[in-house]
Amino acid sequence: MKYGAHLNVEWCNQSRSIEYLFKYVNKGNDRVTTAFYETTNKDGSEKPVDEIKLYYDCRYVSPCEAMWRILGFEVQYKNPSVERLSFHFPDEQYVYFDDEDAMTDVVQRESVKQSMFLAWMKANDQYAEAKNLTYAEFPQKFVWKPKTREFVPGKRGFALGRVAYVPPGSG
Repeated sequence: MKYGAHLNVEWCNQSRSIEYLFKYVNKGNDRVTTAFYETTNKDGSEKPVDEIKLYYDCRYVSPCEAMWRILGFEVQYKNPSVERLSFHFPDEQYVYFDDEDAMTDVVQRESVKQSMFLAWMKANDQYAEAKNLTYAEFPQKFVWKPKTREFVPGKRGFALGRVAYVPPGSG
């Protein structure tokens, strides 16, 4: 053996493999579903079963997870926050509406006129420090204000930007 050890190298070159790996790693706790009930009465006749009353949704804690929690290690990290950055082509931003909304009202909404991506471009014109940041780096120094639909310089805190996936065949 060249290195004097056992080596296992796996190479994932397809996006589906990567998605599977992240899904598997972040899948959450193992769970067990149990139900306890008697199927017959004392006289031998079948008893009607109240499934809602007898259904228990239990959580299984594995020895590894139990030890991790006993030792007080973090289970989830909420810091730094991640800002999902939307991307769209000119005049192709997503528009969300309910079935009962009038189309004239939907088109007049500020969210249709000013998207996060367009606000980033506008902030690049307004702020000198914004010109040195990429779209993904932007949330590190600027904060998205959904009510006013604009980016403003951040006073404190730190966030990471994550650009939504854009398929290569989009244009």
